[in-house]
Amino acid sequence: MDSSKVTTINSPLPLKSGIFGAGLRAAHYSFWHKIPDLPYLEIMADNYMFLKGGPALYHMHSLAERTQVVIHGVGLNIATAYSLNEEYCYALREFCNTLNPLVISDHLCFTASPTHNSFDLLPIPYTKETMSLICDHVNIVQDILKRQFSLENISSYVSYKESTYSEIEFLNEVCQKTGCGVLLDVNNIYVSAKNHSYDPYAEIKKVNPIYVNQYHIAGHSVLNDHLFDTHDHLICQEVWNLMKWALKHIGKRPAIIERDDDSAPIDEIINEINMGNNL
Repeated sequence: MDSSKVTTINSPLPLKSGIFGAGLRAAHYSFWHKIPDLPYLEIMADNYMFLKGGPALYHMHSLAERTQVVIHGVGLNIATAYSLNEEYCYALREFCNTLNPLVISDHLCFTASPTHNSFDLLPIPYTKETMSLICDHVNIVQDILKRQFSLENISSYVSYKESTYSEIEFLNEVCQKTGCGVLLDVNNIYVSAKNHSYDPYAEIKKVNPIYVNQYHIAGHSVLNDHLFDTHDHLICQEVWNLMKWALKHIGKRPAIIERDDDSAPIDEIINEINMGNNL
């Protein structure tokens, strides 16, 4: 470890600088405030963009002023078969204008109908018809944001027999048609590959590196013969190996460790940031 790149913190673990950072969680505000040189932080848009004030917004802005941030969302519902929620898009634009993020992203999925919310990220059929819908919606989002928008591959547990693309092939073509980017979630590739019995390395090899502008990596859960993207476990060695291979194939980009369990010890998160920066 290069001692010149280590920040001393009030923790048993020093933080090594590099491309890896973490999702900002309320439980860790006080810890991040103590660190002179912050890593990349990912701001969950839906947690902040509709707030008018209060402690959460104060802490988020105080930390965002001291580092480079990326913005990630879960509420866009890009694959809705109904009208895109433009009010959401305009709120996202105003939020992004206050932070000037490196990347703005949401998931390649649908999440709701006009009357019901699934509270989950649901997969779509990868067809020409869906391609047209997604491209139309991405163009609307980017026109409103006045910025590039990025789509994240999801973990899936079912697939559609109608699909004529793989998920990555589909994303590549959406990017080619719209100019959007890809947030490549390496754990999601691994989880989906295991659930659907294909090679995760072969799927990442399909990725056009010019479209990728960010990574996600996380831990997952195992239940019987399926993997689930729960973000509440340490990252397993197989996913670290895949992450290392992705960095070699695609190149370095900001990489966010997702840990959504508020009770997660901060030392575990710092240790995983360091593991990533040592790849």
